[in-house]
Amino acid sequence: MKLRGNLAVLNYDGHQLSAVWGMVHKDSVRIRGWLSAERPSDLDPSDGDGAGAWVGRALKEADCSTRQCIIAVPRASVVLKRLSFPTLAEGADADLAGMVYLQMARQLTMPLHGAALDFVRLQPPAGGAGPAPTTEVLAAALPGEQVTACRTLAKHAKLNLRSVALRGEGSAALFAQLSYTQDGPVLGVSVTPQGVELGIVSEGRVVFSRAVDIPPPVGVEDWRAFADRISVEAKRSRISFRGAGESKDLVCIAMLGDDSLAASVGRTLSEELSLPWEAVRFPNAIEIPSGMDGPTRAMLAPLIGLMLGAAINRPTYDFANPRKAPDTAASLRQAGLAAMLGLVIFGGGGWVLADQQLNSLQAKVKQVQQDHKKYQDQYLRQLRAEARINHIEKLREPAVDWVAHLEYLSRASPPAGAARLESVNGSIKASAVRFGDYTDGVWADAKRLADGKWTKSASVEFTISGSASREVANNFRDSLVASDVYLTSTRGADVAGKFEYILTARAPSPKDVVKDEPAEAPARTGGAS
Repeated sequence: MKLRGNLAVLNYDGHQLSAVWGMVHKDSVRIRGWLSAERPSDLDPSDGDGAGAWVGRALKEADCSTRQCIIAVPRASVVLKRLSFPTLAEGADADLAGMVYLQMARQLTMPLHGAALDFVRLQPPAGGAGPAPTTEVLAAALPGEQVTACRTLAKHAKLNLRSVALRGEGSAALFAQLSYTQDGPVLGVSVTPQGVELGIVSEGRVVFSRAVDIPPPVGVEDWRAFADRISVEAKRSRISFRGAGESKDLVCIAMLGDDSLAASVGRTLSEELSLPWEAVRFPNAIEIPSGMDGPTRAMLAPLIGLMLGAAINRPTYDFANPRKAPDTAASLRQAGLAAMLGLVIFGGGGWVLADQQLNSLQAKVKQVQQDHKKYQDQYLRQLRAEARINHIEKLREPAVDWVAHLEYLSRASPPAGAARLESVNGSIKASAVRFGDYTDGVWADAKRLADGKWTKSASVEFTISGSASREVANNFRDSLVASDVYLTSTRGADVAGKFEYILTARAPSPKDVVKDEPAEAPARTGGAS
């Protein structure tokens, strides 16, 4: 991750806060301010939220307006393991992260769940012929609670956490130039407010590191005892380094800082380890304010070294953004996501098309419903108009076809020589126009205009009387009864030589009842009157 622009580097161990901030350019660093403060006595060390708020206030009071930051963690919080792997094939570097994770999971006793695991690749020894037989890495693991604490601290301090780095890597960035000029590993020593860090640097990379919880001396009289304790730890580090199978021994000692305390410790270590020592100063790429004294420069050197590492893009540990093993299932997930995307696009397109077609059909249905209602209203108006006209026509048309009745009775009456008609009277007893249906002799009123028609009905009665023999009169009556045109009845008792019948017509016209005309009576010499 490239870090440029305003940047702050913090180190908070629960008791003391050290911070430095400035401008990071490509290959150069300009320090603008620094801070060293003790935690307030009323602040609970376990209160991460409160600690973050206090750090934010302390930086603000020190006129630090920088928002992006690096939090440095001490060597004591990190587990370091040097791992060796067979030489990787060309293009297989992406698999190295997975290999490191598996090896660390086997060798570490701490749970890796939630922990941040990162590594740096060590350079093969110079002067070797051909490719190196193994791939060397230095892996580092930071417990998950430490990563969470750093994120909480940055969040409540209102800072943008860009990286969580190993503090010793800052010292290594300053020791790197000296290690390139030596024919072997260099023991780097940095004294910080939190203790002493010892790192063995070879070819610019830390190959061995350990931290010693020895607080810096308060007075000059304690410098010798402090240096002696560091000497003991330096000897232990030297033995542990050689015990790891390294072929080369230490060639010199590098003290970080140019103050009197660093010089005193350097001379003591040189005497005890029988090695030359050198004071490592800041390179010209780092611009230090004139107001920063020697002891302060020495205390803040590891943090300033982390800023230098960001400026020169030095590979280092980043527990906030650790290297991850390649995701072997990524291609499968990507194919699945692509398939889902295609399904969404094509399926969604089909759904949109179907929805458009449905909307079009619904619009057509609505239009048809509107047209149906309009035409239905027109049809009802038409039916009403036809009903009115038919009603008027039925009222105006004659209720009885008198001529047809008289013609029928004339044809059905006895011959003139056999009988004499004396009178024929016709009258309408009742007349009505009804709307309904007359089917199979059954009348039913219609409830809808489309289910019926206007029908005019009338009750017509004829009275016919005359003189004839009883035989002729009876035959005449029988013929009328058999015709079904009239309902025939006799008025009073039969009288010899006389007849009088009451005929109630079954229909307005005989043609409505029978289609066949009655047979004509034989020719008569005299007509009935």
